[in-house]
Amino acid sequence: IHMKVIEAYWEKRNLGIETVEIECEEPDTLQQLKEGLAQLKTQYAVVKIPVERSDLSEYVQQMGYVYVEDLMEMIHDLHEANRSKLHQRLYDATTYRRMNEQDIKQLDDEIAGGMFDSDRISKDAQFGAEQSAKRYRNWVADLLGKGALPYVILYKEEPAGFIILQTKDDKNYDSVLGGGYAKFRNSGLGIIQKEQEIVKKLGGRKVTTHVSTNNPSQVKALCMNGYLPGKICHVFVKHF
Repeated sequence: IHMKVIEAYWEKRNLGIETVEIECEEPDTLQQLKEGLAQLKTQYAVVKIPVERSDLSEYVQQMGYVYVEDLMEMIHDLHEANRSKLHQRLYDATTYRRMNEQDIKQLDDEIAGGMFDSDRISKDAQFGAEQSAKRYRNWVADLLGKGALPYVILYKEEPAGFIILQTKDDKNYDSVLGGGYAKFRNSGLGIIQKEQEIVKKLGGRKVTTHVSTNNPSQVKALCMNGYLPGKICHVFVKHF
């Protein structure tokens, strides 16, 4: 069976309820999905379905699941991006470094202050901004505990945002999480993506990230920096 049914135990800590995630793959059958959903014993379920499988999407909606977003995989082969003059000027004024303790504390404060507001948790009436922030803070702590690589992005030497990278093989990197800090929110710095440069310096060959269609400005920023879309999946949720 391709279909992954994941007991999302970490969400119990984040959201306070039992959570199951189902990730469908393209070869999965409708029967597998029906059986998987029928066996669910949970309070909150998340189902991810490849866009090609409209039959599966139709079925989950019949079963009372609500569409919340598309998740796009975006891939960069580290070619040099084609930047406008303004984009290049901002890019050149931006540097980065590995995070120290103080940087990690600042990141935690930024997240607590509501840095992320386009995710499905903050937009869900049954959860909201506070639980979303708690979830991101826990996620960052987990990533750092597992040896992920945190970088602070500096604009004219001042912390303006962050990126957290992970890799299994030192060639292919995942830009797992990133964002801009409140002070720079309307500065145009959102278009700056430094992870290709960092990954290249680390000796990597490719960087992948995921973005929600609920965050069009980030989709645009990734495209401006030379990312291309890979897989796309519809995301459906249900509260029980």
